[in-house]
Amino acid sequence: MISLENWIPDKLYIMLRITDRLWSLLLHEIEETGYFNDVVREIIVKEMNRIKVNFHFWQEKECQFWSFTSLMGQDKLKVLQFFDLNKVLPPIRANVIRNLWNGFFDLYTAIWDPNTDPKIFKRDAKMWLKIFLTPSTGIPNSDNFVQVGLKSFSCALVENKNHQQVTQFFCKTLRNGGNGINRKSAILQILEFENRKLYYICNDSHNIPNTIKLQI
Repeated sequence: MISLENWIPDKLYIMLRITDRLWSLLLHEIEETGYFNDVVREIIVKEMNRIKVNFHFWQEKECQFWSFTSLMGQDKLKVLQFFDLNKVLPPIRANVIRNLWNGFFDLYTAIWDPNTDPKIFKRDAKMWLKIFLTPSTGIPNSDNFVQVGLKSFSCALVENKNHQQVTQFFCKTLRNGGNGINRKSAILQILEFENRKLYYICNDSHNIPNTIKLQI
């Protein structure tokens, strides 16, 4: 294991991942309030055009799910700095999220500054994280509902699981099941593979053979 004192974070990856989360959580919050409709989507697109970011929504025909343009690095920073949250959120809530977005942009800027005091940066980063993880209180859609921070969760475990599946599974089989009548989807093969692996782990592995001799 590498000591934390000797670990250098990837500045670009930090920016990409956190801005993705901030933006997706904003859209999720709009959806939760029930205002994610054609009018709001048009407002978002117009606001993106104002700050000169190419952005569109489209609906997937198969599942009726709304997809949207994946933002590039510089566009993410434009949205973080200049997107007018008052166009899509109530003033008080827009101000809370704007402070959160500005706080992360300040941290990201400080990472690039060689004169940044690491102790001050650590303090500010912890304060920002505390705000980011502040839970909601009260009952949604009621007068006592106070949502100080954004709902969030870490995708680290999911990404690690995906990495394990790619390295352990796809390296020794044809991706997406090969060809012919016996073709299986990659997801089905992953589930079958892991089911056998879990069965072996959860049961008495000494009584389960590692190999099976085929009878011809």
